[in-house]
Amino acid sequence: MSGVDDVGTAGGSLGTPALVLAADHRARGVMTIERYADYLRAAGEALPHCDGILATAQPLSDLARAGALRPDQRTYLSINRTGLAGSTFELDDRLVASVGRAVDDGWSGVKLMTRIDYTDPAGAAALELLGRVLEDARASHLEALIEPIVWRDGAMSRVADDIVMAAVIAHDLGAPLLKVPVPDAPPGQGRADAVARVVASVGVPVLFLGGPHRRAGDDDGVVDEARDVMAGGGAGLAVGRAILEEPSASAAAAHLAAIVHAG
Repeated sequence: MSGVDDVGTAGGSLGTPALVLAADHRARGVMTIERYADYLRAAGEALPHCDGILATAQPLSDLARAGALRPDQRTYLSINRTGLAGSTFELDDRLVASVGRAVDDGWSGVKLMTRIDYTDPAGAAALELLGRVLEDARASHLEALIEPIVWRDGAMSRVADDIVMAAVIAHDLGAPLLKVPVPDAPPGQGRADAVARVVASVGVPVLFLGGPHRRAGDDDGVVDEARDVMAGGGAGLAVGRAILEEPSASAAAAHLAAIVHAG
């Protein structure tokens, strides 16, 4: 095992509300922090305030070996990362790890991104892969954290109709836990209502992703989004860059955790 015996125990599910640290961006070519030691340090600072982490094989194993993971934290191995950001093959997002690897390493679940592009005839393969991973995870008694998104004009759609559609597809195929974008709606009640619509479209917990790092003081930053997500009934947040790229990853994670757990 590359994990730690008492970390990421298989079985069970993520308790909610929850803040999950999203630390799988670098493997998809999204360079958040270039120096690996700095990346691990930021993640290690944030983790005491998080209920779980999703990451690719190497960071997850190194954080476990460094003692940065608690036994009660959920650990999700990110298993499809071939869709490199900005590449001509971005939608061809194949497996780079397996459910079996997650079992062997002692993680509590797997994370899979499924991008749905209605103009891409190869999109059926992505849904077939989703179904196969869900079946494998169920058979292995691992939790599957699924990130279903609609892809339009080379980017993730934040339109509420698209978010609902992607969530419903993944949910009805059997996803037990979802991670979706925050709907593009007016901040405050408008955005909370859009979140509530997404949550009501499925019967499982829905985490909302934090997106890129924003400048401190942004009127429409991740903190305001977090408040609206919780007001709309979201199960919590999955945040990476907005925490890891802050001057103090610990303070950023603690702030978001307080909003999530108060919500």
